[in-house]
Amino acid sequence: MTASDADTLLHAARTIVGRVRYCMAVTAAADGGANARVVQPYPPGEDWSVAFVTSAGSRKAEEIRRSGRLTLAYQHDPDGAYVSLVGRARLDADPASKARLWVPDLDEWFPGGRDDPDAVVVRFEAERIELWSYAGGIMPAPRGLRAAVVQRESGGGAWKAVRV
Repeated sequence: MTASDADTLLHAARTIVGRVRYCMAVTAAADGGANARVVQPYPPGEDWSVAFVTSAGSRKAEEIRRSGRLTLAYQHDPDGAYVSLVGRARLDADPASKARLWVPDLDEWFPGGRDDPDAVVVRFEAERIELWSYAGGIMPAPRGLRAAVVQRESGGGAWKAVRV
């Protein structure tokens, strides 16, 4: 597999994610299971970092504190496509961080606005990206039963296609 395979898959993943307003945030539950809930993330950065605001007292925040892991799952039904971003997450309660990301819609959830002590920013860094797209023809053999996978080399290095 070549670097161009990775570039092609990363471009396709960015296109799919760009068409989706909400995604599922999946965390590791204390009992070994998984918990999923809907979040409205900001678009991924060039480095595939993602941010969203959540409650510091939520189960999601507790599970991120405990495991430091998160999966963001985006589904785009019209194209029969999905992207899962898998990686590390941390909570950021810095007032300047919250101020940079704050939008008025968040006031509904956090009555104290961007100064609400319950509001924290989730900082996520993707390490692996899995994707599948019927419309985009991204359906690795056998017969599209597996997702294509792009993984970041250790230490935050370059992206490498590991399954095309």
